[in-house]
Amino acid sequence: MVVPSHGAGSGRRADNDKDHPAPDETAQRLTALLLIEQRAVDPGTVPTPQSNGPGGASPARWLGPAAALAAGEPRRALALLNGLGPDAGPAPSRGHEEDPLARALEAAASAMDVNWQPGCSLVPLRPEALAAHRGVEESLTSLPDDRLRLCAHLAGQHIPVLLSARTTLGHVLRVAAAREQSARYGVLPPHGSDEDLPQARRAALHWFDELYEKVAASGHRDAAACHRLLAADLRVRAGHRPGAELLLDQSLRYATATASPATAGLAALLTGDWWLGAPGAAEQCTAVAEAPPRRALARAAHQYTQAESLYRQAGSRRGQAAALLRLAHVQRLNNDAAACRATVDRAHELAVAAGDGACVALLRVHRMLDGIAAGEDESGEGPEQVVHWAQTVGSASWLRGLRELVLQRSEFWSDQGEVVLSSRASQLARRLSPQEDGTASGGAAADNPAVTSETAPLLRARHRLSGIVLTDLELQDRLARLRNTSRQGREPGLADSLGVIQCAEVFHQQACALRDPDMMAASRSRIELAIGVGTKLTIAAEELHALLGMLRADLVSCTAQETFFRSRRARSAGLEQEAEQLARQALAQADSIPDEVLRAVLRCATLADLREGKAAEAEAQAVEPHLSAIQAAGLWLRLRHPDRAAEHARTIGRRGPDPDHPWELPAIRAELALARGAHDEAVHQAHQGLEAYQAHSVRLARDALRASFADDPVVAGLHHAAVLSSLARGGDSAAADSFAAAERGRVGFLGTVGARDAAGSDAAAQETVTNWLAAETRWSAEYEEQAAALRSETAKGPAAGPHSAPRQARIDEVGRALNTAEAEVRRKVPAALGASVTGSLPDAAAVAEALPPGVLLLSYHLYDDDLIGWAMTHGTLRAERLNCWQHRVVAAARRFRDWCATGGRRGAEQDGRWLSEVLLRPAAAQLANHHKVIVVPPASLSLLPFHALPWDGDVLAATHDVSYLPSATLLARNRNRPPDRPWAELSALLVGDPASDPSHGLAELPGTAAEAVEIARLLPRHRLLTGAAAHRGALLAAAPGCSVLHLATHGFVDELAPNRSRLKLAGHDFLGLADLLVAAHAPQLLMLSACDTGRGTATAGGDVLGLTRAALITGARHAVVSLWPVSDSTGCLVITRTYRQLVHAGTISVGTALARAQREVRELSGPERRQEFRALAEHAGVRPGPARRDRSWEAARDSEPLAQVHAEDRHPYHWAPFIHVGV
Repeated sequence: MVVPSHGAGSGRRADNDKDHPAPDETAQRLTALLLIEQRAVDPGTVPTPQSNGPGGASPARWLGPAAALAAGEPRRALALLNGLGPDAGPAPSRGHEEDPLARALEAAASAMDVNWQPGCSLVPLRPEALAAHRGVEESLTSLPDDRLRLCAHLAGQHIPVLLSARTTLGHVLRVAAAREQSARYGVLPPHGSDEDLPQARRAALHWFDELYEKVAASGHRDAAACHRLLAADLRVRAGHRPGAELLLDQSLRYATATASPATAGLAALLTGDWWLGAPGAAEQCTAVAEAPPRRALARAAHQYTQAESLYRQAGSRRGQAAALLRLAHVQRLNNDAAACRATVDRAHELAVAAGDGACVALLRVHRMLDGIAAGEDESGEGPEQVVHWAQTVGSASWLRGLRELVLQRSEFWSDQGEVVLSSRASQLARRLSPQEDGTASGGAAADNPAVTSETAPLLRARHRLSGIVLTDLELQDRLARLRNTSRQGREPGLADSLGVIQCAEVFHQQACALRDPDMMAASRSRIELAIGVGTKLTIAAEELHALLGMLRADLVSCTAQETFFRSRRARSAGLEQEAEQLARQALAQADSIPDEVLRAVLRCATLADLREGKAAEAEAQAVEPHLSAIQAAGLWLRLRHPDRAAEHARTIGRRGPDPDHPWELPAIRAELALARGAHDEAVHQAHQGLEAYQAHSVRLARDALRASFADDPVVAGLHHAAVLSSLARGGDSAAADSFAAAERGRVGFLGTVGARDAAGSDAAAQETVTNWLAAETRWSAEYEEQAAALRSETAKGPAAGPHSAPRQARIDEVGRALNTAEAEVRRKVPAALGASVTGSLPDAAAVAEALPPGVLLLSYHLYDDDLIGWAMTHGTLRAERLNCWQHRVVAAARRFRDWCATGGRRGAEQDGRWLSEVLLRPAAAQLANHHKVIVVPPASLSLLPFHALPWDGDVLAATHDVSYLPSATLLARNRNRPPDRPWAELSALLVGDPASDPSHGLAELPGTAAEAVEIARLLPRHRLLTGAAAHRGALLAAAPGCSVLHLATHGFVDELAPNRSRLKLAGHDFLGLADLLVAAHAPQLLMLSACDTGRGTATAGGDVLGLTRAALITGARHAVVSLWPVSDSTGCLVITRTYRQLVHAGTISVGTALARAQREVRELSGPERRQEFRALAEHAGVRPGPARRDRSWEAARDSEPLAQVHAEDRHPYHWAPFIHVGV
């Protein structure tokens, strides 16, 4: 064993040492081991005694427990103290009242188990830590040997007090920072005063300083020097560096006098820490937005290098590991990942050799964080090994500290917009905090926040569905523990009870943010349940009173908010009378909301929907004094009072909080500039905000996170300000500039297309990116599925739902698969993770140049009260702005679409005529001269069949071939591609009428079989899958390489869960959205001949999530999708005629082929349609059903039976459901 030969024998011996001598070597070893921070001795060099029971006589029996403490393994120390063996794990104390040194060692072990963290992470200060050393000091007087008395003092007083003082100072500084922030926002702290904080600092320092007298009296120079160094470190932590420097000088004099390299090494370690900023930053692996100055990093590195050399001289591998751990952090801050990794590996090797279990665990976690930062897959058992170590021989509080430092990194990454990294760090934190029998690792569920580590970054990324689902899982978990406690006849635990309350509150907040009435209903049931839990508690009455009051207020507001959101949903569905009734009802219910601000804001929004501006203004005036500056500015802007808004905008950041994101203030300034006619400034502010937003969006990496983050009214407002100000400032370029600004708001999906582009032509790289996109889709779909279950809850509420374990297991499974796929992308195609097209978007001239001759492009922007349309030809561009309330346009479009979908005979024709006037009439001149039209609708009008709108005495499709695009940018993007290959030469996969298992209750679709057989006749290079052969495995095996993918079956589409969209296959199989991404490899045509395949979820960010978007992401040149449930028979006629046109009519486009087929079917009478269908069915060898219209024939390609339809022969219901997406 290597022990220091300097200073250890300088302690005084009392007169009665002659009667009770302690061997010098044993006393030296004990002292060196218990100077834990000095790191002079490697604990692994101390042999563990075979038996270490309390009955032994030799002081050597305490070397094992002391070595365990030096290794950071207090649970092993306690086991040895209690005679249970080194690997027995935590054990109840035997008291050791008769042995003061044993009692002191037990106090040290207890303190290190409950109140010891890397770098002093600020986990809650545990009461056990405060009690651990009480009564120890009085018992030390019975020790006859001064050297053993010093050992007992170090263990029983020095270690517990040091740990508690560090934690106390950390909490004091955190409170001080919080109070400073509150004072800035004009909010008074609820308890205490500023005078309390200096007093608390002084008390913590005084507490530790009091221990020095006994250390100094021992005459042990190393112990005295270490105490002064640690006191200096406490002063740095308290913010008093001058006092620290004085103590450092004194300590270095001691170290020089004793020639102790280990003490000098500790001084170098601490000095290096101080150069880095906050002490403990290196152990905590703290990340910062801006690294310390290079001079500070260089000085810290110098100190750490010096420390490593000194510890090597002392023979302490443990000290070397500590120095290299810190040096690695300097390299990390210098962005030298390779050097950092090598240094961490060397430190880990030394820590293992030294037997320093706590340092090994810390370095493993550092390695895991570095691996996450590098995008590596963390699928090993590293976290579980760390947890096992902590729960058996290590320290529960050290484990909590490890988890806390991971959470701090997660929060840092989230603040930087690196949500994927943040989420992975949060998952690591969860793996470092398992729960067993209702107790978190470390012994208290209170250490696990109600909002789980995995939930927080997703909430910050505004992926609200995942936040709601994960919060509900945590709520269910805590409820299960409370029920278990109740069954055992015990009082409900405070931590779990408070956890249920907090989870219910977070669930409510996210349901409000989603504006989802069904989620609000689910929120109400959880709040009721949480109130029930809270009322059963008999402890923490003051804290509970406030929490329960808040919950009861939320419960009252739930009803009004749910009604308000239902009115919004009804208005979007075109049910204006129902929307008006619900809005009036919400107004009445809002009167009961106890929160004045929420009551007024809800009433303002409702009155604005009812177009009662004066009443809304009165509400705003009443609540104005209670709002922060940013809230008030936003409210007055929504109410069209920019002057009032400007007054508040000037005080943002001084009165109330800063904006959450850097684009929010430019958004307000852009609106204000637009209102006062400063169009150039408005353009500048809008572009500044959009650049900040898009830079953040790129860092999100995942398409799902980008899409959810973009679903934000602030982002939508920024795009609108850019469009409107570009148009309003006039000039020759106004139309072109505003067109380009509108395009910038439509290209969210192109980031994912760009990710596939990053793979280039390399097949392996393409497969890697495709697998990643599919894994992400499955991840999104799992959350959507669980959210759908929450929406459909019965009145029994959450208690009747499924247990959280299987739900969590499914989330964990898709999460691991996504992380693995993402790590592979980072390794093989890293450019895919940061793919973005916003920096290289084509301007209007480039789009016009790419427009085929003779084609008219109609593009639209709809927001608030503005409808802007652009009519572009190869040589002209014209813009028109109309004053049209967005709600009215969307409602009319929904009613017209529903009229088309249901064969309605009256009511919505007038909506069609009005829509034609506002959408088509401004381009009448261009429409007269161009018979091929490409429509680029806003996301909110993506379901509107423009081709079925009334035009020139008929419908637009009667005289025009209409195609659709989500973004005009696709024109320029695809400009240089080769022309379509001849259809008869293409390989095709044709799927029709899969034999679904009867348990699904789906009607047979003979029309899909008939169309597949007929298309097979037209496309000789085909593979046909029908009936039982049309299963998922066969489709996925046959699809790669096919240029035509024709999928005719039942469609399942939910606008609230676009990633769950799927097509029915044989048996119990489905083809999900993720499967589609894998199966389709840039086909020339993707035909989704099923119901509603063109439906999706429109976001505020201008995207439409669903099958059409997925088709474009696959690289499909052309896609054909449906806007409503398709009649099996009529759909068969339209689709087969489309393929005939493609094969026999020469080089016509898919859009023209579909338009011709639709016109032909439109001209057929009912008997002619039935006759043609029977002929196709008989040729295919399938039973067409009876000639009359019964369910067996008039089935829909939908998950629900088709309603009875009595549409006239030329009604859009028969011929118009399909649209072509492409050029």
